[in-house]
Amino acid sequence: MLRVLTKFNALGAPAKSAMWFTICSMLQKCVSYLTTPIFTRLLTSEQFGIYTVYQSWFSVITILCTLNLSYNVFHRAMVEYPDDRDGYISSMQGLTAVITLAVFSTFLLLPALWESVLQLPDELIFCIFADIFFLQSFAFWQTKQRFEYRYRALVALTLAMTVLSQGLGVVAVLATDSGVFGRIYPVVAIDILVGLFFMILQYARGKKFFSKRYWKFALTFNLPLLPHYLSTVVLNQADRVMIGRVCGMGDVAIYGVAYSLAMGLSFFISAVNSSLIPWTYQKLATGDVAQQRRIGDVGLALSALLAMTLLVLVALGPELMAFLAPASYSAALWVVPPVALAVLASMYVWLFVNVETYYGENAYVAVVSIGAAVLNVVLNAVALPAFGFVAAGWTTLASYAAMAAGHAFFMRRIQTKYGATNVYRAQPMIGLAVFTLLLSMGFMALYQITLVRLTTLAVLCALAYVNRSHFKAAISVIRKRKASDDETKGGTNVR
Repeated sequence: MLRVLTKFNALGAPAKSAMWFTICSMLQKCVSYLTTPIFTRLLTSEQFGIYTVYQSWFSVITILCTLNLSYNVFHRAMVEYPDDRDGYISSMQGLTAVITLAVFSTFLLLPALWESVLQLPDELIFCIFADIFFLQSFAFWQTKQRFEYRYRALVALTLAMTVLSQGLGVVAVLATDSGVFGRIYPVVAIDILVGLFFMILQYARGKKFFSKRYWKFALTFNLPLLPHYLSTVVLNQADRVMIGRVCGMGDVAIYGVAYSLAMGLSFFISAVNSSLIPWTYQKLATGDVAQQRRIGDVGLALSALLAMTLLVLVALGPELMAFLAPASYSAALWVVPPVALAVLASMYVWLFVNVETYYGENAYVAVVSIGAAVLNVVLNAVALPAFGFVAAGWTTLASYAAMAAGHAFFMRRIQTKYGATNVYRAQPMIGLAVFTLLLSMGFMALYQITLVRLTTLAVLCALAYVNRSHFKAAISVIRKRKASDDETKGGTNVR
């Protein structure tokens, strides 16, 4: 143990922060998985379906109200305005507040229309806007902590919010007859309190509500990416909304549990990509072919690590679903494999998008994302009435695969345009995807033969352990980040 800790401390601020953010995400998922069996048994499937639809619309409306101003543009601004980061953050709070209130005003003017489209009562729609309005301030603080590798306060507060909101939700559902409202209200209350604190703090520090310079910078950078952000959310959420309309809220609940299980490893992509983006930019900026091809090697190794983990999840699908939900949810088992494979495709998407955005070709990013979202809606419209909610898992996989292929095409086109090296090789990435698909289908065929399935899984885990050096080499890229990067980002010391 001492040896492990010594190696851990030697990695430096970027590595330690990335590891802690990953650990934090894992713990959040664990808390969510531990409480899901409680909620699936305390709430009716219709109530749990309403909660699932609420989460879906929350994600969509968040993009409309915040324009994802705490994402890529935030990192660019921290480098662009190192001497007035607080001023930039407080002005982004102002911009987000104005946009949120503008969108909220349409709900006040046309509440019946919103209720009809969202299929939610007006109380829950109001909760969505209240949560977004305040929570975005916490998102800005959170992203700044990540940028400066200050992980301690962020990890502690994030975990505390997760445990408190989940715990209070359980208590509210048990102690009252409020049903789905008891599940949602505690989460919104905690988000508002935390968000209000950081809103006041960051306005006090930055002392700017409006800044023409900062607002113009943020909107110019992010508006071209908005279709990409929105389409990605639609791609992730449209299936549940459409299932609610076509199949009913009960099927939404069943699908939602399986989807959350299969997509649980998406935190891996987020955590890894937060460190991979600046590293990728650094390698591309060198102009050195060997350095740039290193991007492809690392990306492939990380994808293989993700694929192996997804295969474990698929192999243990029956056991995990039995833990998460009662027998009435058993049909959800067949949704897990295709959605898990979609996670691997989404990893490819972000690897390719990192290269596209480095060259500033954001229009291509938007085109592909919109196309994939439209494809998902069309496929669901055709498949759901014919095959039921299980079809949505396969339409999700098909859409993400098309999205990855589209980004691969445009990434190559962009690299040719700029005379750059093709950093990602098609053959091994396609081979990994096909290998994962075939093994997943094999595990599906063995769902009723537990001993053979678990033995096969044990053999695969042993092979992964034997080849662990390849995964270690990929993960070690984080420590290649030089101290000069820390100084540029203002994060030479970790609290």
